[in-house]
Amino acid sequence: MTGMLRARHATPTGHGEVLTEPSYDSWAARARDNAYAVCRWDFSVGGMSAPSLRRLARRESVAEAGAYSRRMGIDVAAVEAEPELLVVTGHQPELYHPGVWVKDFLLQRLADETGAAALDLVVDTDSFDHVDLKTPCMRPAVGRCSAVLATAGPGGCYVCSDVPTSDDIAAFCAAGGDALTTLPAPALARHFDAFCEAMEISRSHADDLAQAVTGARRRFEASAGTDYLELGVSRQSRTSAFRRFAVSIALDAAGFSTVFNSELEAYRSRTGTRSKAQPFPDLAVDDDYVEIPFWVLSAGIRRSARVSTGAPIRLLAGDEQVCELSDDVETSMRALEQADALLVPRAVSLTLFNRLFVADLFIHGVGGGRYDRVTDAVARRYYGVEPPPFVVASMTLFLPLGAHEVTEEEIVGLEQRLKRLEHNPDQLMDEVEFDDPSERLEAEALVAEKCSLVTRIAEPGADKKAIGQRIRAVNSRLAAIMAPVVEETEQLLAATRAQKEASEVLTDRTYPYCLWSPQEVMDKVR
Repeated sequence: MTGMLRARHATPTGHGEVLTEPSYDSWAARARDNAYAVCRWDFSVGGMSAPSLRRLARRESVAEAGAYSRRMGIDVAAVEAEPELLVVTGHQPELYHPGVWVKDFLLQRLADETGAAALDLVVDTDSFDHVDLKTPCMRPAVGRCSAVLATAGPGGCYVCSDVPTSDDIAAFCAAGGDALTTLPAPALARHFDAFCEAMEISRSHADDLAQAVTGARRRFEASAGTDYLELGVSRQSRTSAFRRFAVSIALDAAGFSTVFNSELEAYRSRTGTRSKAQPFPDLAVDDDYVEIPFWVLSAGIRRSARVSTGAPIRLLAGDEQVCELSDDVETSMRALEQADALLVPRAVSLTLFNRLFVADLFIHGVGGGRYDRVTDAVARRYYGVEPPPFVVASMTLFLPLGAHEVTEEEIVGLEQRLKRLEHNPDQLMDEVEFDDPSERLEAEALVAEKCSLVTRIAEPGADKKAIGQRIRAVNSRLAAIMAPVVEETEQLLAATRAQKEASEVLTDRTYPYCLWSPQEVMDKVR
């Protein structure tokens, strides 16, 4: 059934609506079915059987998640070293919107109801421009304001970036609070103040920007009773299971890139995607090097990973050698472990590793659910197995600002009215109120004359030129009489366009989670 068509997951449109595909009621059974199915896999990865690698990857990921969570000083559930069920989600440590945040609450609910261990992957290896608070503001017109917490350096990433200083946090909180005070919703500022307090506490328990933001989010969430594990992707990348997975692909770079690129092209063809950059670029291949789906982190810089095609096999970060690899997997793993650099996954290799070897159920957002169809195809072709199906979740929350949503139909209706006033003002006579009775009488006489002229111009032998001139004169006089109506309509159109722009700002669903109550989100997923 790999060729079947699938509908795209639709983002929820109403306030408080939660999307779960398939229905949440099926998630527990899907996790158990996945756990059973993977036990029958008989392929190997880097000389280790898939079931053995999976047991190792789960054990190491859980152990690393415990240590990572404890470092941030957050309260998490006690988890067995080898849990029977393990459910996973993840995202970059940005100030994301409730549509992303809801995955964490559904993760928590599923763990509570099934006894599964629950793990959130902090994608701290991704690049970013800014970590900032985006919010509407009124100064006095409606607009967008931003308060910046951190800015990335060239080639930087979350885990490569320093913990914000107290001064950084104070400036961020002051700017964000100032913008929020312009809005008629005091609760937003209260929620943000609570997040700022959590951020200041979190910074003393963090080694990098990702931990600072994640720790603040978890302290902010505490009132909702979340206790799932957190795991930075950079920490998971140090495990022996991940190194074996990465080395096995690096040593077969040509074979993997062929599968990856062809399945990516097939995805673009199926979905009508024209851009070669979407959903992500092909792996570059030339006579000397093959790009692999990993990044290299070294000296605070993230660069693409490449493998040489000739002997000796060299792993490079851009043009700089990281280490030499060997045909022997164990030797290559040791070389990678001893290198002064860290090999970390990109999008497909991240979910490929975690869906195949760590999670019994992976919870994606709408965007991830789209691109991971490529991951499915790569898993089928490269490993010869059906990947464990994932689930998709999202939600929509609007800020309580009482905004009226102006539709495009309202704008078009007013634009069409203006055109009718210009070209056929007689058609709108019944909608106009005249202050001067004489103007109404004149207008009615002109409308009657125009009707007569239109009839006469169609008669045989009519002087079309003269009649046409008179029709234009009648229209001109009608337009002059209707000028106040035209002006009023133009003003209404301008005001409606401005209102639409304001409503788009005020009803944006992508404002950060720290403007909402965690309990409100938890209540909506229970």
